[in-house]
Amino acid sequence: MQFLRNLIEKQRKLYHAKDSKLHKLWPLFDAFETFLFAPDHRAPKSGVHVRDYVDLKRVMNTVIIAMLPCLLWAIWNTGAQHFAAWHKVAADKEYVTGWLQAMFAPNAAAPTAFDTVIFGLQRMLPILIVSYGVGLGIEMLFSVIRKEEVSEGYLVSGMLIALIVPASIPLWQLAIGVACAVVLGKEVFGGTGMNIFNPAMLVRAFLFFGFAAQMSGDAVWVAGNQAPAGVPGSLVDGYSGATALAVVKQAAGGASEALTSVYSHADLFFGNIPGSAGEMSKLAVLLGAFWLVFTGVGSWRVMLSGVLGLLASAFLIKTLTGIETGPISLAPYEQLLCGGFLFGVVFMATDPVSSPETNLGKYIYGALIGLVTILVRTINPAYPEGTMLAILLLNAFAPGIDHFVVAANQKRRMARA
Repeated sequence: MQFLRNLIEKQRKLYHAKDSKLHKLWPLFDAFETFLFAPDHRAPKSGVHVRDYVDLKRVMNTVIIAMLPCLLWAIWNTGAQHFAAWHKVAADKEYVTGWLQAMFAPNAAAPTAFDTVIFGLQRMLPILIVSYGVGLGIEMLFSVIRKEEVSEGYLVSGMLIALIVPASIPLWQLAIGVACAVVLGKEVFGGTGMNIFNPAMLVRAFLFFGFAAQMSGDAVWVAGNQAPAGVPGSLVDGYSGATALAVVKQAAGGASEALTSVYSHADLFFGNIPGSAGEMSKLAVLLGAFWLVFTGVGSWRVMLSGVLGLLASAFLIKTLTGIETGPISLAPYEQLLCGGFLFGVVFMATDPVSSPETNLGKYIYGALIGLVTILVRTINPAYPEGTMLAILLLNAFAPGIDHFVVAANQKRRMARA
């Protein structure tokens, strides 16, 4: 490690000084150095100063650790759903191996746990590479143009993006979505800390409206190795399945009965279902939520109020309407188990940049996300999931929520004076 430290110090003179040959690329060199080593900042031995190791990099790393259970489950579940779908629709055909599987000769007829993990890595690694490569490349480009340090803010966004898209997403579509969302939703506002909307959710929205065939709101593609015409990344027969919320929306009778006839409550909780890579397992999300709350990085107020807002809204709309069919009739806890609401409220609604700053504002913000999610799920006839729209809508209203909370506090203080 000392050899690497010496090498970095020797190269510093080419970048650091203003008259150095490569000074324009100093933000890139600084980003690489601080990625490898802790910043060389020292508090003075005397005088007033704050001793605190918490900086943006450590906060981002804490969130990444919280998402690791979701990532690990995404790798496993992607492979499990692939082989399950293969046996349903194409077991009598020749199995086509992928680039990583070719090194290990998979047994498609009786896949082992190792085969399942290898296929999951085969799909998730390229998604992660494209997400981070395109997003960080744009961040570095804008840092060089602005002559600013490269921010670590995208470390979390890159993994979030990989976890909220289907494992079957064509990589070129993902690259376009990341580029457009980072440039238009983040960099034009000034970069990390200046964006109005959550960048990862903007990628999801861009892909959903730009490439609806691969990001359908009521169907989910299962990742495969062979691509028939018009269905990139799917199985040979273009295999897809209805999402849990789509099953409920299309049900002619009782929603709960229709849901459990396809997906059991245990499958919904543990994530043994097809869907976007990392948001299926509610258990993995809860593990991440516990870590975020324990470390103080994620706002428990947003998480708690979001969950309570969804449960209360689902209960009230079901009770007041008395409808016994469709999404409205679904039990409140089943609304929580279905879709990606729990993942969204834990990892994206708690984004400190695009959420309110005041404590009361966080309660209001989370509760409204839960309410809007239920309204979209139950009233909108075309779109079964409402988490994405709810979070983006409340991102826009977050500054207004803070404004009115602060104004109300000022009014109360003036009345007491």
